[in-house]
Amino acid sequence: WAAVTELIDARMQEAILHHRYCAELANQMRESIKDVAAEYVCPLTLELPVDPVMAKDGRIYERSHILAWLSRNATSPVTREPMGTELTPVPIIRNSIEKLVSSGAIEGDIAEAWQKASAKKRADEMLVKETRAKAEGGEGDAMYLLGAWYQLGMNGLAVDKAQARAWYERSAAARDPRGLATFGCFLLDGIGGPQDNVFGIMNLAQAAELGSDYGAYILGHAFFSGDGLPKDPVRARYWLKKAVDGECEFKLLFHDDRSAAEQMLEALESGGGVIS
Repeated sequence: WAAVTELIDARMQEAILHHRYCAELANQMRESIKDVAAEYVCPLTLELPVDPVMAKDGRIYERSHILAWLSRNATSPVTREPMGTELTPVPIIRNSIEKLVSSGAIEGDIAEAWQKASAKKRADEMLVKETRAKAEGGEGDAMYLLGAWYQLGMNGLAVDKAQARAWYERSAAARDPRGLATFGCFLLDGIGGPQDNVFGIMNLAQAAELGSDYGAYILGHAFFSGDGLPKDPVRARYWLKKAVDGECEFKLLFHDDRSAAEQMLEALESGGGVIS
């Protein structure tokens, strides 16, 4: 029995040592995975990127955030050295992140944040795809939405004023009041293309006639100030009152614009026609 007991003890010791070895190996693997994940973290968001790109400094970034950085800076966010704007998509890194997160190799807050961001990206892509299909099918409202998303950099689309203007123009051609109003403003301000005051006022006038409060406000402002149109207190009061009283069906007017319209109306009512 002594020999049997010794054999059992030896086997138990072997099992304990093997368990410790496996635990140490697993811990080493987890640490290695953490190191790999750390290499993937975007320096700007401090999160794992859902649309990773490699910049000229050799770092991995979330596409939207490095684009925003490069629109304001000509340097690397990490090294602060001069850096070009060329970005290279790296789908292999996204695939690696997805596998590590799905398998549970990467876990915790950083994994949860990536899953949420990834789900939002898929939803954004689907929304843009559906809206683009409607726009290509001739829906002016869908054209306007694409223009707004390109203008503001929403739903996964990068800011692109030329694309925004092109979609607003198509929306205006489809007689969408919001498209007419916004395209008119782009023309007046020369955003995304050449300035054209006459065509801009024409689009804004059509927008106002179709029920755009922003078109009514800009038209009223033009008649009030004589900027682009002859001064005409009667027409200025007519359009500004429509914008302020909420008579227009299509509402785009911001709070500051509404306040400015109210001030112009007060000046007209007082008979001065001048805002101090």
